[in-house]
Amino acid sequence: KVIIGLGLRVSLGEGYHCGYEKVYNGRLGLKYGLSSCGKPLVSGRILNGQDAKAGAWPWQVSVQRYGSHICGGSLISEISQAVIVGETPTQMFSSVKRVVPHPNYNSSTFLADIALVELEKPIAFTASISPVCLLDASVRVPAGDACWVTGWGNVHPEGETLQELEVITVDTTVCNDLFREALQKPAGDNPIKEDMMCAGHMEGYKGTAPGDSGGPLVCEEDGTWYLAGIVSWLLKRLNSVAAGYPGVYNRPNVHNDWIQENVPGVSFMVVNFTLNSASPSTTVTTNSAGPSASIPEILLLTVLLWLTL
Repeated sequence: KVIIGLGLRVSLGEGYHCGYEKVYNGRLGLKYGLSSCGKPLVSGRILNGQDAKAGAWPWQVSVQRYGSHICGGSLISEISQAVIVGETPTQMFSSVKRVVPHPNYNSSTFLADIALVELEKPIAFTASISPVCLLDASVRVPAGDACWVTGWGNVHPEGETLQELEVITVDTTVCNDLFREALQKPAGDNPIKEDMMCAGHMEGYKGTAPGDSGGPLVCEEDGTWYLAGIVSWLLKRLNSVAAGYPGVYNRPNVHNDWIQENVPGVSFMVVNFTLNSASPSTTVTTNSAGPSASIPEILLLTVLLWLTL
């Protein structure tokens, strides 16, 4: 099942999985292109450990198996003819029709760690369910930008509370140097591939956790939110997340040709990002509404979902 925003759940059948428990962790994600993408009706980020407002991340999806959350996703598909206005439910559920993994996916390096998921039926957009905007292939988020990552992770056993965290994008050269040393790779062997980016905090560990796979990394510009990355992998030591290393994200816009080939009509946007300063206090906050959201036909999960009209 998948849940988007506040209420979409998508169910994955047997034979599919989210992520890998190795030194790297694979991830799932979602995408949608819409004229009103990236603009949640609820605005404002609450820091200092308070609950995030319900509907703040309307593109967030929960991918589940047998009712249990296994990874995240992002809503990206355009379904303008299926919009609900007025009082609407905040939770919707959908089964998965098929999964389309990227043909160049490499389980050793996590190159092309992205897939498309087609849902059994379309799900209407509501005040709590809407897509995130997709970036044009020419766009690269600058290092030092303050963005947000969301997911249910393993903070709560039942994954009932959506977590949000402000993270800082990290220069790719710096990130490669960090991981090359940690993974004991020779000079020139870059762990951060051309379709990856890094974001997090260099002191201690603030970032993603198992269960966040496929969740969105979103960056804001002029009041619109864009999908910059999809949670892909992180460094683990002694069965716990290694402190001092950022998380690694797949850059979905590197794969725009493949996305458009599978989802005709999806749109991508050219954006000139200006650096957003990090908030004075960057802490994990929660969404009291829990992992529920609605999903149109396409999700990006280190898996992408799309709907059949």
